[in-house]
Amino acid sequence: MNFVKYIENLLLEKNNQNNQVKKIAFMEGQSERMVQAAKKFLSFKALKPIMIFENDQQKSEVSLDSLEYIVIGENEALFNKLVDKYVEKRKGKETREQAEENLKKTEYFSAMLVETGEVDGAVGGVIHPTSDILRGAFKSIGPKKGIKTISSLMAMHNNSDTYLFSDISVNVDPTKEQLVDIAKNAYDFADIINFEKKLAFLSFSTDGSAVNEISKKVSDATNDFNNQVNPEHKAIGEVQFDAAYDAEIRKQKWKKDGFEGKPTIFVFPDLNTGNIGYKIAQRMGNWGAIGPIVTGLAKPINDLSRGSTVDDITNTAIITALQSF
Repeated sequence: MNFVKYIENLLLEKNNQNNQVKKIAFMEGQSERMVQAAKKFLSFKALKPIMIFENDQQKSEVSLDSLEYIVIGENEALFNKLVDKYVEKRKGKETREQAEENLKKTEYFSAMLVETGEVDGAVGGVIHPTSDILRGAFKSIGPKKGIKTISSLMAMHNNSDTYLFSDISVNVDPTKEQLVDIAKNAYDFADIINFEKKLAFLSFSTDGSAVNEISKKVSDATNDFNNQVNPEHKAIGEVQFDAAYDAEIRKQKWKKDGFEGKPTIFVFPDLNTGNIGYKIAQRMGNWGAIGPIVTGLAKPINDLSRGSTVDDITNTAIITALQSF
């Protein structure tokens, strides 16, 4: 399937079923790429972009045409409402003065628009680093109930195939418990887009071919995930990528029964491998990469790569809207 066309059609279908046009905050309204991506939705009735600016100077740098926008602080009542809610969320960890300073920044202001329901989701990151986008999201929204670990994934796609790679931008050296949460988050996202769920926990070893703390962590995480989630298709792990991906190689390396075909979701053992892996597939293999898609948050905010194209932004906005149903 063509994954981009698939998510577009899925959003239109959900829009028709629920009669909801999703409002998505585009955090960096001064970015020409963000503006061009937003304008693609002027004739796409299932999603409405809201451009966010920190000041009038930023707004004057771009041509908005018919796009809706918010300049932070221009609506004093809205700003104060968001500050009040932010102070309440932080439960004494920040003063009102600190809250006001934070909410003058688009990443915090946009996150609080999502938290209070003024918009349904937000995307940013073509100007701000990942750490800024995630910090605003973590402080303003936080994780879903029952989830301790927020993570991220990339939807890797070419003309006919799509795979989910996780975690690729949040958890540097996850514990066994965090690996399980990362896998659960990826499963939850797969449900949102009606995506097949067959998962592999990747390692440099396969089924105990090398035993140390790292490989054992991945093996234990696989067992815990299978016991906790009881998935229709038991996850495979710890397993090398070639054995997970290629059934013929798997016959030589993996002696256990119960896993047929290819995984659709790959959980990497740490951020080094996840981030490097998706970028190799993207740059050397010419695979499309949509994301990073933040998973585990109570409400959707997604972080864009600073090298994102207009199409990358558009696709991530569509996925953000899908996450908000």
